[in-house]
Amino acid sequence: MQLLYKFKYKILLSFLVIALSSCSVISEELSCKFSEIDCYRFNYTSVDSFNDSVLKYSEQWSLSDPTNALIKITPKEKLSISSSVEAENLILESPESIYALGIYIKNNQKPREWLFVAEQAYLRSWNSLGR
Repeated sequence: MQLLYKFKYKILLSFLVIALSSCSVISEELSCKFSEIDCYRFNYTSVDSFNDSVLKYSEQWSLSDPTNALIKITPKEKLSISSSVEAENLILESPESIYALGIYIKNNQKPREWLFVAEQAYLRSWNSLGR
C-alpha cells in the first residue's frame, strides 16, 4: 500500500513539474525569470561596454556587422517610457536610443522585459534576416 502511495506521489509531482515548466513556454507574457529568454545579453555599464557586448553577441550568433549601428548610439537622452510597446516603438523609430533606453530602464527600475523587446527591435534594425 505504501509503495503505491509513493508511486502516485512521484507521478503527481512529475506532472506538476512539467505543468509549471511549460507555463513559461506557453505564456504570452515575457518573463526574465525563466531561462528561455536572455534578458541580459548586452552590457549597459558604459557605452564602450555596450558596444563590445553587441559586437560579441553579433559574432556569437553570426549576425551582420553592427559597426554602422554602433557609431550612431546616443548615450544620453531624456526618456519617459511606460510600457514595452513604447520601448519597442522608440527603438523602431530611433535605434540609436537603445543604450539610453537601457540606462533609463535600469535607473528607473522598469521591467527588464521591456529592454528585451527593444533589443529585439534594435537587432532587426541592423541585421537583415539573410544575415
